[in-house]
Amino acid sequence: MIICGLPRTRVPTLDGRIVGGNDADISDFPYQLVLQYLDQHFCGAGILSSTWAVTAAHCVDDGIVTGISVRAGSTRRSSGGQTVDVSRIILHPEYDWWTLDYDIALLELVEPISVANASAIVLPEADAPIAVGSIATVTGWGVLEPNAGTTPEILQVVEVPVVSQEDCSEAYTSYPVTDRMFCAGLLGVGGKDACQGDSGGPVIVDGVLTGLVSWGISCAEALYPGVYTNVRALRSWINEETGL
Repeated sequence: MIICGLPRTRVPTLDGRIVGGNDADISDFPYQLVLQYLDQHFCGAGILSSTWAVTAAHCVDDGIVTGISVRAGSTRRSSGGQTVDVSRIILHPEYDWWTLDYDIALLELVEPISVANASAIVLPEADAPIAVGSIATVTGWGVLEPNAGTTPEILQVVEVPVVSQEDCSEAYTSYPVTDRMFCAGLLGVGGKDACQGDSGGPVIVDGVLTGLVSWGISCAEALYPGVYTNVRALRSWINEETGL
């Protein structure tokens, strides 16, 4: 939270919420993964290839793989599909846990994802611009309304427009919005259409992986759009680490 008169606190991470969304089917979003600890959902992730996935660094920034797995090919959060253990976590070397700059991590899997209804996401061109007003599609299993205690079993989807860096920076005057971030939401409106998705979950713009759910203030707030990791700005690093 921003508290006037006190030093700036660490940016507030998004805790996994899709507000104003609809039930979705994994066949329409086959790249979506449940990221699990001891078979319990805690973040989202996206499929890069049969043996690589991507998520937000803040989801896995302790770097410990014990007990971490992904569930692929299932509309349901806690059953179905294929569960694959994570063998290695690669955090971006410039990741900043305080500001959430470079909020991206790669997950190498123990074995290939081979289940039906699971396929790799389309990766973007490096540093390709993100057009203001373009529609960002966010999916995940986050809670359906602020302060709700339970998460849905069925995958959710919501669409929100990309807002300009200038407008986003003005909204978050106490928090840096860097070139490794972009924002999406209904500024001045909020409510049912605003989305903050599942932390670490993939964000699609124009059919390609463009973002990862990263941080924001509260949920569905008119004054605060969701802030997402800009995957296009980090595309070269993904290639360096995975060859993809």
